[in-house]
Amino acid sequence: MHSFNMLWEVSLMDSGEPWERNIQTPHWLDELLTSLLPTNETIEAKLQCDLTLDGRYADAWVVITNKHLWSIAKDDSGEPQVLSIPLSDISDIIIEGFVGNGRLRVCANGRSIIAARFTQTYRPQFERLAGALRRLKEGDKVAISELTAPEPASQRRAFAMRRRGRCPRCGEPIHPRLDVCTNCLKRSRVFKRMLEFIKPYWHVAVASFVLMLLITALDTVQPLFAKLFLDRIIPNRDLKLLMIIVTVILLINIMNAVLSGVRGYIMAWLGERLVVDVRQRLYTHIHELSLAFFDRRDTGRIISRVTDDTHRLNDFLTQGLQDIVRDLLVSIAIGVILFVLHWKLALLTLIPVPILALSSVQFGKRVRRLFHRMWRRWAAVTSVLTDTIPGVRVVKAFAQEPREIRRFVDKIYDLFYASMQTARLWTLFFPSIGFVTTLGYLAVWGFGGYWVIKGSMSVGTMVAFLGYLWRFYAPVQNLARITHRLQHAATAAERIFEVLDTEPDMEIPPDAIELTDVKGHIVYDNVTFSYDGVNQALKGVSFEIQPGEMIGLVGPTGAGKSTLINLLCRFYDPDEGRILIDGHDLRKVRPESLRQHIGVVLQDTYLFNGTVAENISYGKPDASLEEIVAAARAANAHEFIIKMPDGYDTLVGERGSHLSGGEKQRIAIARALLRDPAILIFDEATSSVDTETEAKIREAIDRLIEGRTTIAIAHRFSTLRNAKRLIVLDKGELVEMGTPDELMAKDGLFAHLCKMQSELSKIWAW
Repeated sequence: MHSFNMLWEVSLMDSGEPWERNIQTPHWLDELLTSLLPTNETIEAKLQCDLTLDGRYADAWVVITNKHLWSIAKDDSGEPQVLSIPLSDISDIIIEGFVGNGRLRVCANGRSIIAARFTQTYRPQFERLAGALRRLKEGDKVAISELTAPEPASQRRAFAMRRRGRCPRCGEPIHPRLDVCTNCLKRSRVFKRMLEFIKPYWHVAVASFVLMLLITALDTVQPLFAKLFLDRIIPNRDLKLLMIIVTVILLINIMNAVLSGVRGYIMAWLGERLVVDVRQRLYTHIHELSLAFFDRRDTGRIISRVTDDTHRLNDFLTQGLQDIVRDLLVSIAIGVILFVLHWKLALLTLIPVPILALSSVQFGKRVRRLFHRMWRRWAAVTSVLTDTIPGVRVVKAFAQEPREIRRFVDKIYDLFYASMQTARLWTLFFPSIGFVTTLGYLAVWGFGGYWVIKGSMSVGTMVAFLGYLWRFYAPVQNLARITHRLQHAATAAERIFEVLDTEPDMEIPPDAIELTDVKGHIVYDNVTFSYDGVNQALKGVSFEIQPGEMIGLVGPTGAGKSTLINLLCRFYDPDEGRILIDGHDLRKVRPESLRQHIGVVLQDTYLFNGTVAENISYGKPDASLEEIVAAARAANAHEFIIKMPDGYDTLVGERGSHLSGGEKQRIAIARALLRDPAILIFDEATSSVDTETEAKIREAIDRLIEGRTTIAIAHRFSTLRNAKRLIVLDKGELVEMGTPDELMAKDGLFAHLCKMQSELSKIWAW
């Protein structure tokens, strides 16, 4: 015990700086610590938690000094409650997790003492503390400096806020399936970013806009011919002027038709091009994200972003935006013409405009929320389809067609009800727009007719005014209704930007290196990892693999075996510790460079809907047929492939549905081998095949591992017969390591698993 305290003191002095978390401690705590601590006892760490020892929600503190662990909180009366445990008495420190909370338990002098309680928000810092104390107990003098290194305040706040499900900038709640705050996606910023998609094609957009102005101008002048017809041609019986006007009108409409056709084609090209660009950018960004992004989302919701939302955004960028500008310019231009024709009638015409503007703003506020709800329901429908169609065999095997039909029907009715809410709102709003503009029409008819009868306005002026009136109200109504299109597009844009603004969990430094000539020397150095930030899948795992060595990962389900593989492939980054390949920290290596030297064969083999040859050469698209065949031979796959009607050109079906499990597995081995990787990974490669197929796969594996660093996960220990060492994991911790004989002699977890498997084998043999 005394040596543990000595290690603690030495490590704190050697680390250069104490564990500083820059926490703003309350004044009463500072005064209390000043009175409690003698002059030779210094504070090295302060950890805040949000539960007292009796489970009340309140600020509480764990203070680490060079002598003691202090737990401090106030009781109901406001009096400080203090628990002090000498570090020299502590033999172990344990983090216990419960539903929504956890506690810090220490073993001291044979007693179990609860030192702190906390919600899951604060659990990571106590996990770090526990890890530091365990490593100190084992003699690691640098544990504190490595495990409790200070973090920037902004990062700590962002981490804490995200763990609470709130935005680190504004503090508003973030949806569990999102990584960005929709509250911080300002509407003006959203529209500005929408326009950025058009920038590369601004000249095309300008050409289309100019054509639109010409078409609109040609249409705008036509009511003036009615005034000319009634006020000059009819009274003067001027046939020559009549023929001129008819010819001009004919030419205007021919030109209008030609320009409309040209503009239609340009807009079609621009629209499709924008869809291609947005989808390409979105899809590219999705592939830059780590697996954590996909862990939090349904496939259908991601597909909905790439397909539906991009289409809705395209409609606004190509049509809606120019329609807004056109309607605005037309309403202003015609408004001027109306005032020139008769300013009194023009004033009456403007009466409905303020009413339309106010109602449009109120409508926009309500419809935005409804659009979000409607498209979430649509994404849920897509999710059901992407879930059940690939799993149709399971559905039919369990005769669950009625259940899945009901599930789908429930989702489409949810969508129906959400859509009807939106429809109900605009069926009330749109007719009201028409009614308000009708009041303007009635005012013009009433007062205009009166002035014509009184002789203060000509019939031609009245007819021209009425001709322009509907051309004025039409764009005004469109501008009032444009809220619908704006919200439609803005909602789609927000959903797209939610994905585009999601930052990759893995940071790739600018000076990241390219791996070349990989030997396969692998080091796991105190690796700790959690998928959800709360429950640790790995806890301080450390081991080393020599180049060309085969090791086996053994342990019960959920022990952390696959997590070790995921981290080695850098699908995720460790929360603590590091992984080295040939002395290079994986965080400083370009992921694509790393994965070029790793061949992976997973338990659930995924084949793409293509030919056998295309699937084998997936990791090396430029491979020759000779290379593909050689890889298939090495994987014991060539024999069954050439027996197929089309050989290597045989279509495997969606997810390899035309092949058996063993055939898919051997194609996966050939796919991994074709790249000639320095490191091979087999994750339960023989778990779902028969004995004969397992023998063929084992034979292929035996050939493949020669000269390669190999990591194999298997519950069938016969698959690991060539492994030089076995690493046994349990609940995220490395509990045993050694040769099979050494582990059997220990009579630990591995021996227990072997005995269970042996008993099971006897039952099957019987």
